[in-house]
Amino acid sequence: MTQHIDDFLHDCTTVTADGSLVSVDEVEGLYLYWCSLRAADSTGNRGEDSTEESTEDLVEDSLEDFTEESAETAAVLDAVYARGVEPIQRDGVDYVEGLVLTGPVMADFIVACDFAGVWGHPELCDLAAVREVVTAS
Repeated sequence: MTQHIDDFLHDCTTVTADGSLVSVDEVEGLYLYWCSLRAADSTGNRGEDSTEESTEDLVEDSLEDFTEESAETAAVLDAVYARGVEPIQRDGVDYVEGLVLTGPVMADFIVACDFAGVWGHPELCDLAAVREVVTAS
């Protein structure tokens, strides 16, 4: 397993025993978003004063490259499964049971990608609490 996958899992996931579910699409999307941020940081294209538009552009670029990166996202899922979580399917949707997406990148992902997740779209008044919730784990 490559080091960056270990870094992603450490930075953005927590294994649980409480039956938590996260869709495979959400794991893959967060991974691609995380990679795009790392790539932007390494080239110096993203600073503290970056606009939301540039973040959205990074996300769109990452999603366009999804087919090229499918082998890499498969490696991420293999690494997740190696940590003891289980793949399941419900109502035609692939999930990972026993995993929670956490960390400050997850908070940025929710806001930047208009992420709906299982809780729906966040209201503007709730956005301040988003970072606290996902970094509490």
